[in-house]
Amino acid sequence: MHKVYTCDNIMLAGLVKSRLEGSGIACIMKNESLTGGIGELPPIECWPEIWITDDSDLSMAERIIESMRNLSTANSSPWQCRCGEAIEAQFTQCWKCGRERPD
Repeated sequence: MHKVYTCDNIMLAGLVKSRLEGSGIACIMKNESLTGGIGELPPIECWPEIWITDDSDLSMAERIIESMRNLSTANSSPWQCRCGEAIEAQFTQCWKCGRERPD
């Protein structure tokens, strides 16, 4: 077994787990219920962790997780539509003319 991901957000950890499982990588989540221990235990020790069960899947799991990180930062800056409207980063469509955000 090999730990491939940890973070302070159980929803993000669950998303990573689902993405890995969807790609055929068997994995488990540890520390799902440790948030109540924060204060008695160091907070980082209570974060949910994703572990793959087969070490031969390690490189594929790392690529999938890295692509998820890249995707989350790729659209993190405001953009300008061809119609000239300035659009905030979280939006993928121009509110003024309806065009989709260019890739």
